[in-house]
Amino acid sequence: MPKGIYDRAASQWQPPPTKDYDPELVAKVRELYEAGHTMREVAQLTGTTHKVLQRLMPRHGIARRKAIKRDQSGENNPMWKGEAAGYQALHLRVESVRGKPNHCQKCGTSATDQRYEWANLTGRYGDVSDYQRLCVPCHRKLDSARRAATGRRTSPIRKGSAK
Repeated sequence: MPKGIYDRAASQWQPPPTKDYDPELVAKVRELYEAGHTMREVAQLTGTTHKVLQRLMPRHGIARRKAIKRDQSGENNPMWKGEAAGYQALHLRVESVRGKPNHCQKCGTSATDQRYEWANLTGRYGDVSDYQRLCVPCHRKLDSARRAATGRRTSPIRKGSAK
């Protein structure tokens, strides 16, 4: 600021006056937050913003709880596609439920230098119990035998590939 233009006393910074919130709003926020809603949900339900709640809650003695991770597995996840999931997502789903394969259920191999995969048995890719742990050679043999018997692909068509 240029010298001499502003009054020295008026140029001193003053904090903004504290806002008085409607007691009904405070009671509603307290009720919703203590019922287990997140701050964003409370803001949405009360028609305010998250920023307003950040100021309102400490001023009225509403203790904020530590943020915890919510269960977002399966259908609880907003990105869940169900049966419309892609090839990789279906296999990742099996791995998350049943773990990473570390041995072959067909030939009994469990060597650490061998690669193991989840092999779908019947073509029902959405069913996580319809997979078997196989080493790569046994998986290829299974797919080849199934392809020869049915005359069809053994895996769903991947997005972006030719049919």
